[in-house]
Amino acid sequence: MDEQRILIEILHATINETENANFIKEKITSENLISIFKLAKKHDLAHVVSNFIYQNKIDVDKEFQTILQREELLSVYRNEQMNYAFSEICSAFDEIGIEYIPLKGAVIRSFYPYESMRTSCDIDILIHNNDLGSAINSLKSKGYICKDRSYHDVSLYSPNKIHLELHFNLQENIRNLDVVLKDAWKYSMPTNSNQCEFKKEFFVFHIFAHMAYHFVSGGCGIRSLLDIWVMKHKMGISYLCSKRLLEKAGIYQFASEMDKLAEQCFTNNNLDDFSVMLLKYIFDGGVYGSVENHIAIDKHKAKNSIVYAFKRLFLPYNFMVISYPFLKKAPYLLPFCWLIRCMKVIFTGKSKRILFEMSCVNNVSDEKIKEVKEICSRLAL
Repeated sequence: MDEQRILIEILHATINETENANFIKEKITSENLISIFKLAKKHDLAHVVSNFIYQNKIDVDKEFQTILQREELLSVYRNEQMNYAFSEICSAFDEIGIEYIPLKGAVIRSFYPYESMRTSCDIDILIHNNDLGSAINSLKSKGYICKDRSYHDVSLYSPNKIHLELHFNLQENIRNLDVVLKDAWKYSMPTNSNQCEFKKEFFVFHIFAHMAYHFVSGGCGIRSLLDIWVMKHKMGISYLCSKRLLEKAGIYQFASEMDKLAEQCFTNNNLDDFSVMLLKYIFDGGVYGSVENHIAIDKHKAKNSIVYAFKRLFLPYNFMVISYPFLKKAPYLLPFCWLIRCMKVIFTGKSKRILFEMSCVNNVSDEKIKEVKEICSRLAL
């Protein structure tokens, strides 16, 4: 818990560009520094800790100094690679005359104290569904490799291995969120050439909707809280400008509590008991969420392990249709698809993963489920 609090203070000092951070330096020891670094790395923020240590002249041994320098250099390199790929993608779409909207990190990054502070693992861009084929062919001609397709995006990789999630819609396959997300283009406006941007109310809504999607899947990462703070204090837009859309999607309370948590972490640096519990859930989840958090959420809904196991194996229609698109035209084949899924689990090596997950189900404590229940209740999820 001390490491979590110190990392929050480091992020607070960095995002606010605090010149005197001696009160944090006094809390950092050779014993806890490694733990703080590992925690930051779990949330893709190790480079921020590295920068803080360098800026505040904190003594570390040569071996650890080498590790810190590598993390910082890697973040700068990743940022430059991302910027180059982003520019290349935009040029490709401008050449063939299709509209596109940069999403999330591509928009927020420039408002951070330094761009490489806001790392990301991929580039997210939205295009119209009917432009998907042209967009993919254009990028393939520049050496991009097309990989997997999901229900809302296609993955492509640049010659330098930069991952592009090319979205043809923003839906998250969660009914209450998709009520708003399905109309994304209605909230867009042109900026220059063929590039568009979202109106403020939808841009903020999308950030919170995506965060809520990951939150109920096991965690959303500390970086999401930083994005909320940057939107409010650097971009001048808060969740309040999206109140109508957030209420329509049923996540207004979630947005309100997350905004409050971001303020407590990076403005007031003053956490209450619920904030500490909420932060622990977020820290435990890492960037993409943890199996334990995800199971705790689902087990809280399912009430017991047997019901959880049944629901996990026999997924509802809205999830099955992702893997079996023909269900859209023939939903009565759902039982047949469940049978196929069971056979795949048994004969394709997925049984080990399922068994591992089920062992985790039994290991999730009642205290963890109680905490998750309180969090979900407070956030109205």
